[in-house]
Amino acid sequence: MPIALPAAGILLLASCSSTQAAVPDAIDPDGDAAQGAACDAVELGAITRCENFYEDFWPEIDRQMDALYETAKETDGGRLVIWDWYELAPEVIAQFNERYPDLTIETRGLTYNLSSAVISAKATGSRNSDILSGSLVSAAAMTDEGFWADVDWTDFGVPEEFLTVGAPGMLPDSINGSLMQYNRDAIEVPSTLDGLLDPAYRGKVSIANYNPIVFSGYGMAEGEDAMVDLIGELKSSGNLVVLEDQNSPLSSGDVPVALNQTLYNPNPSLAVAPFEHSGVFAQFSGVNSDAENPSGAMLWSLWNAFDPEWLKLRMTDERFSTTQVPYAGLPSSVFEQATGLMKTNADALLQGLENGSATETVETRDDWIAMITAADDALNG
Repeated sequence: MPIALPAAGILLLASCSSTQAAVPDAIDPDGDAAQGAACDAVELGAITRCENFYEDFWPEIDRQMDALYETAKETDGGRLVIWDWYELAPEVIAQFNERYPDLTIETRGLTYNLSSAVISAKATGSRNSDILSGSLVSAAAMTDEGFWADVDWTDFGVPEEFLTVGAPGMLPDSINGSLMQYNRDAIEVPSTLDGLLDPAYRGKVSIANYNPIVFSGYGMAEGEDAMVDLIGELKSSGNLVVLEDQNSPLSSGDVPVALNQTLYNPNPSLAVAPFEHSGVFAQFSGVNSDAENPSGAMLWSLWNAFDPEWLKLRMTDERFSTTQVPYAGLPSSVFEQATGLMKTNADALLQGLENGSATETVETRDDWIAMITAADDALNG
């Protein structure tokens, strides 16, 4: 039961730039956050991993979360509104309420309409989501309209190295990216998208029409023209078919390769693999500048991203196996405990990062948007 969809199938909204919003009802940290901790850094592409996160950073974050809870439960009657791609599963809410019982979560799943719903609620004066979420690309409209409250997460103990990829106010909470899903009983997959041009893959590769982002990393590396030509060749050769339902033919082996993101199907015949020029993207959460319970929004964001007991469940409990892979900046020990589908997906995404997968940054966001648009035109035009 996914709590968010990857940055794919993005409905880009026209928006105008505005200044970053201040935190509503200005939330200050509880005392001075620990300033002495230094990140034991390991570079994974654009992402910096802090191997000492739980020893040297988490205790202060945990202390700040206790203070945020005291404020959140006295704000708006302890109501916390969370809109996301999908509504939060009851099991996820139950885990949060096990530690924070005096907060009542109201959740909606809005898929492609998430950004427009947040913007419309502000315009109409309706109760808005306290939380924002998404990638740099999928949340572009909310960013450009100034909806990410400018929280300095380092004041609450978060390593500054975690905050170099996103825009101000964006707390990285997970990763997702483009992968080749495949039925290993039926076929082997190449290490590149160009390899799928081999005649052996005729009619064997699928993609959903909303998923042009799969090709965008190739375009960022090789250029738009090369990307468009590749999509055209894959389609004209008959190797690539556009399917609304990729899952059934993937499981049966009728179309045994699916260009997609993380795998949600527990069929033991299925696997995922990174490929050259794939993209691995940070996903973010943060406080809506229109939030009525900003303390609750900060608490949820920190808990969902970093709480070790919650992450252990995500990595080991099949009830949570289709949630996003935790942020790659967390220590390797977080990922080493993974089992089942979470291990399958985490191993592939981390391998992609280690092998040079591209990652969106604030500086390259608009280039990615342009490349996704060009891929969409080539795939569906």
